[in-house]
Amino acid sequence: MNNKINAVIIASLLLLCLAACGTPQSNNKPQSNNASKSNKDTSMKDMPMGNQQSITNAIKDELNGFTTIEQDVKKGDYNTATTVANKLHDKFHSFILPPLKEKKGETYAEDIHGKYDELQDAISSKSTTKITELIKVNRDNLKTVSKILGVSIK
Repeated sequence: MNNKINAVIIASLLLLCLAACGTPQSNNKPQSNNASKSNKDTSMKDMPMGNQQSITNAIKDELNGFTTIEQDVKKGDYNTATTVANKLHDKFHSFILPPLKEKKGETYAEDIHGKYDELQDAISSKSTTKITELIKVNRDNLKTVSKILGVSIK
């Protein structure tokens, strides 16, 4: 029962973060043509701190969410695990995927994204072995992504 409450709290926090984090990054680009041209080669370190902090928080939330999914699966609560996985997937789309595409390209970003889809499928099929494997893969991917995007998750 306590873990269900924790899962609901985490899910609520994820929703609050999504609702309160402002506009998508694509709306934050400068309007002048010269600034737009130079913006294409801009690294994450040049991003406003708020955006980088949002990415950092999203990655940390993702990592915590994987722990929640593991706990839910151990209890056989696949409904809650599915809910958490869906929220993580949405957060990944909102905060991590856009800057990753910008930094590493569409193909690389979609390869990382595909592992989220596989995790959701594994949860739906209640394949505990595959879930465990994909949580590890997704954790490792997020650690790599945090380095690529220049954010610290420690």
